[in-house]
Amino acid sequence: MKNIIIILISTLLISSCTVNNTQKNISYKSARKYFAKNTYDNKDFTEKIMSSQDEFERLFGAAATMGTDGKPTPIDFSKENVLALIYPKTNLEVKIIPISLQENKQNTLYSYKVLEGAPNGFITIPNTIIIIQEPNSKNNFS
Repeated sequence: MKNIIIILISTLLISSCTVNNTQKNISYKSARKYFAKNTYDNKDFTEKIMSSQDEFERLFGAAATMGTDGKPTPIDFSKENVLALIYPKTNLEVKIIPISLQENKQNTLYSYKVLEGAPNGFITIPNTIIIIQEPNSKNNFS
């Protein structure tokens, strides 16, 4: 009988500690045609969240090219924030690929993949930028 009571109490304690940890996807879009400025000197892989145009322009410049797809992705900082992942200066070919952005009650989790390739003949600052809609904004990303 004592063993049954201990098992029941243990089961009750374990089930009461179970947390409803449902993940909710956060929509985002990738920003294209921006480069990290050479004045940004990061020694480690860095994650930056930016909520103003001034803050963004201190780190990034526009890399516009000719043609219809040559303009940088527009960012409206009154309705959107930016999350940037910036790799240290390197001569390697590096791709940072966003996978998902999710949140639960406690945390926001940004999943991504970093692929390192062959050496280039130049130094670059690899990065990826995603644009996140502010929670109270009416924008919809697809």
